[in-house]
Amino acid sequence: MTEHELKKVVSEAVAETLLQLGIDASDPVEMQKDMAHLRAWRESVATVKNQGLVTAIGILVAGALGLLWLAIKGSP
Repeated sequence: MTEHELKKVVSEAVAETLLQLGIDASDPVEMQKDMAHLRAWRESVATVKNQGLVTAIGILVAGALGLLWLAIKGSP
């Protein structure tokens, strides 16, 4: 098997594998754009998750401080 034949076989195998995974490798620029979009989406989801956690902790701390203030001040 010549080097050219080997490269052709490997190229076809890779293209078929990517296609089975749902990736159209016939247009690499579009594939790169899709991957960039997925990365941006993943990063934005992580940011929302972190901000949600910070907000939840803030609410719990504010509630605990409010209870402490009421306990110290006493009921009217």
